[in-house]
Amino acid sequence: MPVDAALIAEMFQRHAPALALYARQWTASADDCVQEALVELARQQAAPDNPPAWLYRVVRNRAMNAARASRRRTAHEQAAAAGRTQSDRSPTDSAAVVDLEDLLSQLEPSAREIVVLRVWGGLAWQEIAEVVGGSKSGAQRHYVQALEQLRNHWEPHSCPTN
Repeated sequence: MPVDAALIAEMFQRHAPALALYARQWTASADDCVQEALVELARQQAAPDNPPAWLYRVVRNRAMNAARASRRRTAHEQAAAAGRTQSDRSPTDSAAVVDLEDLLSQLEPSAREIVVLRVWGGLAWQEIAEVVGGSKSGAQRHYVQALEQLRNHWEPHSCPTN
């Protein structure tokens, strides 16, 4: 099956927000990673067997590359700014509302990845196993464990004490 504009539009409409959330695990330039992955899909001679899983793999690779580049850039900037004083940062409000990304950030990276792929990506267990390089049953097991961790983190914040 060739890659055409209809396939690109469908992948964008159905998966772009979840792909961006997925990429945000590694990089702040998640939207760029998604855009680059869609452009790469458009350049393919034939559509991959499973376009959503293929997109997640490409977005993952792009996001990891962007994170490495960002770390290198930060290290260079810090070396260049050595000796300069840093501006004071405002303290964080400890009573701030816990949001979903904060909760997800408390998970191990592999568990967070599986939760995002399943919940927001809507991928099947076999597709998740292909993306993360594991078994279908392993992906399910990690997902259940991650949900339990999220529940443990969330419940203290969602139930007011009397």
